Amino acid sequence: MTGHESDTALPQQQAAEAKPARKQKPAAQTKPIAEIISQVFAISVDKDQNIKPATLSKADFKSIVSCQTTAELDAQLVDKVAEDAMKTDPQFNALALLTVATSRCREDAQRHALLTFCVRLASALWINRHRESHDLFQDILDCDKGLDSTPLRFLCNSIAALYSKRIEHVRAALPATALPVTSDSATDTLAGSILLTPSELTSQRDNLLLIGGLWLLAKGKSDPSQSIMFFAELLKERQSRNRSNRDIALYIAEQYAKHESLLADTLDYFKQQANEQATYGKRLQSALEHSEQEAARLRTQLTEHKRTTEEQAQRISTMEAEITRLQHMLEEQQLDERAKRTHLRDNTGQAKARAFNLLTGDVLEPLKLSLSALQREKPKTEVAAHHIELAVESIERDIKWFKE
Repeated sequence: MTGHESDTALPQQQAAEAKPARKQKPAAQTKPIAEIISQVFAISVDKDQNIKPATLSKADFKSIVSCQTTAELDAQLVDKVAEDAMKTDPQFNALALLTVATSRCREDAQRHALLTFCVRLASALWINRHRESHDLFQDILDCDKGLDSTPLRFLCNSIAALYSKRIEHVRAALPATALPVTSDSATDTLAGSILLTPSELTSQRDNLLLIGGLWLLAKGKSDPSQSIMFFAELLKERQSRNRSNRDIALYIAEQYAKHESLLADTLDYFKQQANEQATYGKRLQSALEHSEQEAARLRTQLTEHKRTTEEQAQRISTMEAEITRLQHMLEEQQLDERAKRTHLRDNTGQAKARAFNLLTGDVLEPLKLSLSALQREKPKTEVAAHHIELAVESIERDIKWFKE
């Protein structure tokens, strides 16, 4: 070190030693969760006196995630926040983000308390708040009759149906208004002091579905795989009209540069799901082809059975006709036989009567007279012969009748 350097270094060292140490900034006081939530939904106006929408800053998001106490989250706070949120967050945009932050809270007890608060706040703001429910999702699930496949699907269908009726009601009121005819001209006159258009009601519905999905996930009534697919369906509503593949590429590159692993996990999950769906689709296609082949075989077999059945039906018809013909013949023969027997009985009776008359009248009497003439002391042979001749004539006469 040169003398000049030594001379200049010493004053600098002395000056450094004489300079007081820099005071550390006092640690920022963590705001209570109740204050954070109240400020998020508090009413404030811009320079044009328009109410600013509620927003949840990144700092407040992190504060909620790392929340340690939730003692202030009571019913009075819900009512107070609801009065402001009805005007500052009618579409539930901030409430949905608050529920996401709540779901990521590290402490179980605080997460449960925050989620209960969010659900009570949603119950005090949604279209059916007049029911004065503290947990609209549980009330909806209590009506589940088991017709839907999962509680998530039942909850989604129920909320969608309720909002569909309300949106149709608002649109039906459109012709009665003096507003220009646009899709958002009609407003929800039943929503309170803030009148919502159909598109705003749709946004409120989607955010409410997001909150309900997070509630089911926290309650263990929906597994993560179901929730992922459900939230992915909701995310479709956020797609831009003019998608830029370049922006997507840059966004992925940015996430990589930030060492963002969650996006990589998300992309890998959907890739895995796509592969599983493709494999499942191939199995279904194979099963479909097999079913079609089996159906073709069964159709051929059915056609053959129909042909055989028709042939058998024809043979049966022919046999039935032959049986009918034979039955007619048999009946005719039976009638002929019956007639013959009747006629024979008549002839037999006549023959018996004729023979009886012949024997008793024309034969027996002459024979008796002949016998009497022959038995005298002086037999009268001429008389006996005469009576015998009469009997013979009668027999010969009746023999001709019997021969006829």
